[in-house]
Amino acid sequence: MIRLIKRSTLFVALFTFFFLKGSGQSAEQKIAFSNYRKYYDPVVKPQEKNKQETILNFREKYLKNGYHSYSLKVKEDNDFLFEQINADGAFIDFTEKQKNDPAIIAEAYNRLWKIAEAYRNGQADSKQVLTKQFLKAIIYYGNKEINRPNDWKRFHASCFAAPTAAVAIYFCLLKEMDKVEEGKTDNKLLAEACDMLKVIALQAWTQPFRNDATDNNVVQIERFRNHVWWVGGNALGYRPLLAVACMYKSVPMIDLLAEVSSKGISPTSQATYNQSFWNEGFTADGAGWGHGKQCLIWGYPIDGTSGALSILTALQGTPWEKSLTPENKEAFLNYFHGGNWYYYKGYILPCLDRNSMSYNLSSRTIPFMGILNSVLKDWRKDFSVSELKELEQLQTEGESKNIRMSDYPEGVYNGTRWFYNNDDLVKKSNDYHLIVNMASSRCDGLESASDFADAYNFYTADGLTLFEKDGREYRSVFGGWDVTASPGVTAREGMENLTPVTNWRGYTSKYNFAAAATSGGANSAAGFIFEKMNASDNNGVNDKGDNIGKNPVLYGVKAYKSYFIVGDYLIALGAGITNLKPEMPGTIRTTIDQTALGEKVYIIENGIEKPVTLNKPISLISETNPVWVKQQNKFSYTVLPEFSRQALFVCESKTTDWGKMNFTNKTKENLPEQVNILRLWIDHGQHPVNDTYGYAVYMGNGNPAPKLPVNVLKMIQLFRLFSRMTGKLPVLYFIQARVI
Repeated sequence: MIRLIKRSTLFVALFTFFFLKGSGQSAEQKIAFSNYRKYYDPVVKPQEKNKQETILNFREKYLKNGYHSYSLKVKEDNDFLFEQINADGAFIDFTEKQKNDPAIIAEAYNRLWKIAEAYRNGQADSKQVLTKQFLKAIIYYGNKEINRPNDWKRFHASCFAAPTAAVAIYFCLLKEMDKVEEGKTDNKLLAEACDMLKVIALQAWTQPFRNDATDNNVVQIERFRNHVWWVGGNALGYRPLLAVACMYKSVPMIDLLAEVSSKGISPTSQATYNQSFWNEGFTADGAGWGHGKQCLIWGYPIDGTSGALSILTALQGTPWEKSLTPENKEAFLNYFHGGNWYYYKGYILPCLDRNSMSYNLSSRTIPFMGILNSVLKDWRKDFSVSELKELEQLQTEGESKNIRMSDYPEGVYNGTRWFYNNDDLVKKSNDYHLIVNMASSRCDGLESASDFADAYNFYTADGLTLFEKDGREYRSVFGGWDVTASPGVTAREGMENLTPVTNWRGYTSKYNFAAAATSGGANSAAGFIFEKMNASDNNGVNDKGDNIGKNPVLYGVKAYKSYFIVGDYLIALGAGITNLKPEMPGTIRTTIDQTALGEKVYIIENGIEKPVTLNKPISLISETNPVWVKQQNKFSYTVLPEFSRQALFVCESKTTDWGKMNFTNKTKENLPEQVNILRLWIDHGQHPVNDTYGYAVYMGNGNPAPKLPVNVLKMIQLFRLFSRMTGKLPVLYFIQARVI
C-alpha cells in the first residue's frame, strides 16, 4: 500500500511539472500547485491510523450522501449542459468576456457539479459523464481561476463557491479519484482533473491571502483569528473546510478545525476585542458582531457558530470528539437570551442586516432555531436539567413564532435590556417592541451592498428608534421610505442627494459615549453624543468598499440625544442640535417616526379626537395642552413644545421604488406600487446652533393619559475640557427629569 501511494505521489508531481511547463506557468498558478503539494500528504503515520480510518469513513459518507447537494441550484438540465461544452472544455453559452469572471468560473464549476451529481446518484454512468469534454472543463475553468491575481478580489467565488463545487465534484467521483491517487489508472486527463479539483478546493483554506505569516502555513490557529475574512461566518460558515481536509486526507487540518470550532464558540466585547479568540461573533451582552463590530445579530455571528457546531457534531464518535466547554455553554445560553430581543412575533427587527429592505412580509421562526435544535438534539449531555427545561420551552415557543418565556425574570426575555457592546436599548412586551439603536466610536454601523443587497443603510445606527406591534410596520413601506427621515434620527434632509454605495463597515459616531441604565423592568434611560463618521475611515479596515468621499449630505450634524422609558411611554430629548456645515442645502430635522399607515389617524386635543386629512402637513405644536397624534391600534405621538419650535406630521401616499432600496427586489413581482406612510418630525431649520427637541410616544393600548408621567425640569448646559491636545471646549448637555 505504501509503495502504491508513493508511486501515485511521484506520478502527480511529474504530471503537474510537465503540465505546467507546457502551459506557460504563471506565478499564481505556481503558488496554487505548490500549496497543493505542500498540504496533500496521504501517507498514513502509525500514530494517526485511527484518525486516517475516520477520514476514510468521512469520504465514504460524502460519496453516499453527496456533499451539500441540497445547495446546488443550476436550472439547466444535464443534456443542455453537455451540449454547451466544446472540445476545449469551455461552455459555449458563456461569452468570451464572461469566461474570466470569477462568478462565471464558479457557475461553470456548479454546472460540472450538477453533472457529477447525476453520476453519483446513478442517473448517469461513467461513459455519459467522464467524457474528455467534462474533464477538460474541470481543467479549463480551474486554470482560469488559479491564474487570477492573489489579491482581495479572490473572495466569495474563490474561497466559498468554487471550492465547494470542486470538493463536491471530487466526492461525486470518489471511486475514480481513488484510482488516480492509488496509481490504478492510466487516464492522464482524469489524473489532471483530480489534481485541479484539489487545487481549487484548497482555496477554501488559502484565499484570500492575508499577506502575513499565515499564508506560508494555513494550518495554524492564527489563520483563523484577527482578520475579518477568517473569523465568524467568513471562517467556518461558508468554507468547505472539513470536506477539503478529508479530500486531502489531512489529520493536521482536522486537528486544527476541532480546536478552532471549540474556541470559536465564545464571546467577544469592546473590552476584550484584542484578546478574545474571535473578534466578531457572539458578544458578551448576548447580541452579536459581524464583518467588523457591526451589530449583526444574525448572519455572520450565527453562521460562524453554526459552522463550528456542525464541525464539532460531525466529529462526535471520532478521535476528535470534544464536549462543550463551560465557555461554549455560557455563550449559547447568553445568545439565546439576547437574540430573542431582536425578534418579535415572527419577524426579525429591520435595519439590523443588509437585506432589511428586501420585500418579504412572511413570518419566520427566530434564526437561531437551527443552533437551538442542534444543541437539544446532539449536545444535551452538556447542559443541566434546568437548562434543558428552559431550552425546550424556548424551542416550543420559537416554533410558534411568539417567544414570551413569561416565567423568567424581567430582563431575561422581556422587559428592558441594554446591549452595551452594540449601543442598543430594547424594550419588549406582549403589546409592543421598541429599539433605540445608538452609536459610538466603539461599534460599527450596518453594511450596505448596493449591487446585491440594501443600498441605503446610512442611518441605521444614528439613534434609529423603531416602534412595532406586529413586526411589519417598517418592512411593508421601505419601498417608499425617505432614509434621511429614519425614525429617531437627526439628519440633513435630502434623500435625492444620496448615492448608493458599498460600505462593509457602515456609519457610526465620532464619539465614544453611549450608555444606558435599566434594571430590566418597565423603566430605563439612555443617551449618546452623535456626530456621524464613516466606520471605513477607522484604522485597520481592509475592506472599505467604494464609499470613500461620497455622500457629503450624511455628515456635519451634531446632537446630544437622550431617551427615557417610563412605563409605556418613551420620552426623547435632544440638545446641542447644530448644523456644522450650514453652507450645505437641506433642513435639519429630527424624525419621530416614519411608519406604515394602515389604520385611522386622529388628533387628540383636550381629550377630543379629530380625523386627519391625507397628504397635508399638520402642526403638532399647541399653545395650550399637548396635541397627540394617534394611529388606531398602534402608537400615539406628541411633542414637548418648550423644546420643539416647529413640529409637523403628514399622512402620505408615496410611489415606491423597491429595486432602488434593495437589489434583490428587482427580480420580484407584484410589489406594492404605492405605500401609505405616517411621518412625524421636528424641524430645526437649515442653520440650527445648539437647538433642542422633545417628544413622547405612548406605546400602550388605548389613549395616552391627559398628562405625561414625566416633568422635564430643565436642560443644563455645562462646559468641560474635551482634550488637552486640541484645547477645544465642546458643549455637554444633561437633562433633568422627574417621574410624576
